[in-house]
Amino acid sequence: MKKENMLVVEDEEIMRDALVDYFSDTGHKVDTATDGDKALENYNFNDYGVMIIDLRLPGRDGLSVLEEIKSKHPDAKVIIITAYPSVETEKEAMRRGAIEYLQKPFEMSYLETLIRQTLEVEIVPTPPVEEPVIEDKIIAPCIWMQAGIIPKRRCTLGYQCSNACNFHVAMMSKEKFSSDPRIKPFLDKLAFQSGRNECRYTMSGEISTRACSQIYQCENCELHQTIQDEVDRQIAIQKENRKKLQEKLASDIIVKQKPIRTDH
Repeated sequence: MKKENMLVVEDEEIMRDALVDYFSDTGHKVDTATDGDKALENYNFNDYGVMIIDLRLPGRDGLSVLEEIKSKHPDAKVIIITAYPSVETEKEAMRRGAIEYLQKPFEMSYLETLIRQTLEVEIVPTPPVEEPVIEDKIIAPCIWMQAGIIPKRRCTLGYQCSNACNFHVAMMSKEKFSSDPRIKPFLDKLAFQSGRNECRYTMSGEISTRACSQIYQCENCELHQTIQDEVDRQIAIQKENRKKLQEKLASDIIVKQKPIRTDH
């Protein structure tokens, strides 16, 4: 992915800093604004290869900012992000010209892939891939996924939902997520199991009950190693599927349409 000038319009400091840190570390120049009015007032949007704009902002909301940007710069590439998704706002964002509507929290690597594909290629219609895609299953789903708060995420730490898991820490640091009634039963169950010396993997529902004989020293547990081996295998399948899809797209896209020469 070539290095781009990017703009992040986000009032939530944690998310804003995370986006800036991630894309700055990969070599991009990232500017920020904390509300829609300042973004529209202070920036020339011709300078940005892509803009990431939060839906809910102080003052003018993300849809309003999107609409004004597109009215002045129709080719602007804008991604709307939100922690409060709805079918209505998604349809409206796409109608006003957003290239994507992304629900928080999301994987930064996925956002980077999305941006790279948007900037570098123009996709043309192609027939379906004939080669069957290996099935990618969610082994040991994250408790936040089980609670229905995030769409898709696998647990790679054996339900050690503590400071060991950066994702869990980030979610618990936000009042709107930590106080969500959907997650409370899972947090209660984790606390209950740790007090009763019960295996963490009963969280996934794949195991009805199992006593922990290793006092949560999961690295010494054969069951833990078996599940982690399967998690690693599924991650490898996911990467291979992504690679195959990118290779297929690369063979069926037009990066740049060259003009046809005519000899007189």
